[in-house]
Amino acid sequence: MKRLRLLNGLKLLDGRLSLLLNAAGFTATRFTPSHAVARAKPSIMRAFLLRDFPMWYLLLAPLAGLLLTFSFAPFPLGWAALLPLTVLCWLWQQPARQRPLLYGWLFALGFFASGLYWVYISLYYYGNAPLPFAILANVLLVLFMSLYGLAVGWLLRRCSAPDGWRRVLLIPPAWVAAELLRAYVLTGFPWLAVGYSALHTPLDGIAPLGGVFVLSLLLMFIASLLARAWLTRSWRVAAAAVALYAVASASSLFSFVAPTGAPFSVALVQGNVEQSTKFAPGMMERHLQDYIATAIDREETVVVLPETAFAFMEEQLRTDLDQLDRYFKARGQTLVTGIPAGDLTNDIFFNAVVALGDGQGHYYKHHLLPFGEYIPLRDWLSIFEKYVDIPYSNFSRGDAVQTPLFTGKHRAGVSICFEAAFGRDVRHALPIADYLINVSNDAWFKDSIAADQHLQMNQMRCREMGREMARATNDGYTVLLDATGRVKARLPRFERGVLSGEVQPYAGLTPYARFGNAIVFSLLALCAVVLLLGRRRWR
Repeated sequence: MKRLRLLNGLKLLDGRLSLLLNAAGFTATRFTPSHAVARAKPSIMRAFLLRDFPMWYLLLAPLAGLLLTFSFAPFPLGWAALLPLTVLCWLWQQPARQRPLLYGWLFALGFFASGLYWVYISLYYYGNAPLPFAILANVLLVLFMSLYGLAVGWLLRRCSAPDGWRRVLLIPPAWVAAELLRAYVLTGFPWLAVGYSALHTPLDGIAPLGGVFVLSLLLMFIASLLARAWLTRSWRVAAAAVALYAVASASSLFSFVAPTGAPFSVALVQGNVEQSTKFAPGMMERHLQDYIATAIDREETVVVLPETAFAFMEEQLRTDLDQLDRYFKARGQTLVTGIPAGDLTNDIFFNAVVALGDGQGHYYKHHLLPFGEYIPLRDWLSIFEKYVDIPYSNFSRGDAVQTPLFTGKHRAGVSICFEAAFGRDVRHALPIADYLINVSNDAWFKDSIAADQHLQMNQMRCREMGREMARATNDGYTVLLDATGRVKARLPRFERGVLSGEVQPYAGLTPYARFGNAIVFSLLALCAVVLLLGRRRWR
């Protein structure tokens, strides 16, 4: 009788404890006599990391974002991008601690804080902004960029359950939709799109087929499947992820372009001009004469100088340019140089490239750098101009589609600095252009990883377009790239010199060069249709 009363008392106590624990958000296991005899011991590590300390979930998201940065240049870990992406997908899919908005925001915060930390450098060192303002501007940019991760998390919570196939299939298009928003909002800032991490991995054959955003979509699908396999312990789902990777790798077997004609010689001049003196009135003439002296001493067919190598306005240098034009024409050479152009009287300025000698034509930069070459939402953000003083920060935009430059017998598709981030713009020069020219000045960011990330984007443009590139920069990286984006030759950074080599012209159009981002938009639309049709079958 006493034993029966004791058991009834324990059951009553257990019931009351269960109600209290459930009210606090915990799941309690009801006590039965069998529990008093034998109780399964939970994994200590699992209990510590995942159940008893949910803060680990919140730490895992930014750490995974930080790790993803190491999948981009200059770090040779592109093959490892799937690891942090799979961790993010796992956080979004696991049902135990569902905070999708927070996971998305924290992941993006860790990613962009580590990948874009260098923005303050140009504002503080060369824009004469107070250090607190420069740091604040950098922090605000990172916070703004991380909102895209927050938006993906919101969409996932709104449209799918964490442990269902609907979320597995929704994560990739939702992520890429956010990347595309980044590429278009306020003219776009598509820096660090996930697809860049796949450059020179077995998957980069997708680039000429659909561009960097299709690569992002592919990586996110593989990562989402791997996360599902991890959660469900399903070898079939894991096999599907591996099969998708293998099939996508076979894309490298396709070829859409071919060499045409013989290679021609180029000289790429790296002036290594200190950014703080580049626009100093007492130094501009000296830099101009140094560049001219270096250029006229070259024998190559095409000589390329960096962005705004001639820092004076084009109309101020009319006599010098006419003399250079006659000199190079008599020698059968082409001089290509960056120069500010426009109309001083009416305060109209363009960041331009001009071809002289045996070549001809102008290119006016279309895609301007926000806050560097123009101020977006000027009425609201005019405070930026009060604290930052950047020369030529009010450029006008050139036309979206412009005629490629004539450089002797060959046509060149030109991009200036930041424009290399936009494949949708570079493709407009094809199929007329048989090679690409990029001029840039990454001295704004000193010895940070920004120059390496910028070079990686130029490499992706070569892979997407199937064209070689001659890239001349102020202080690096000055490189010759082949049609797959691999470096054929380069100059060391922060050294003055001339890179001499050859460029092989190409003919033909890749699918991406022909259709541009219409491909990825079509794939996203297809994903939306599939998800709508399967809304009853997939939760």
